[in-house]
Amino acid sequence: MMAAGEPTICEICKRGRVTKRMEEMAFRQWSDKGYIQCRVAILVGTCDNCRVKSLDPGSDKILDEAFRREYDKLP
Repeated sequence: MMAAGEPTICEICKRGRVTKRMEEMAFRQWSDKGYIQCRVAILVGTCDNCRVKSLDPGSDKILDEAFRREYDKLP
């Protein structure tokens, strides 16, 4: 069993180690009010061999909350 914070093996290339760090992410999403611009800081895993990036399982909730926050600001 791996300790928390310890790098894991990449599921794509099976060679590299995935390390996680906070990254700022900007995105836009269409709504009935037009495009909504959002920016969040989210935990992203990156493989040191193949450079594939992945999001943690709880990331969808963070992205949804960012969208809702920006959506609610609009008239």
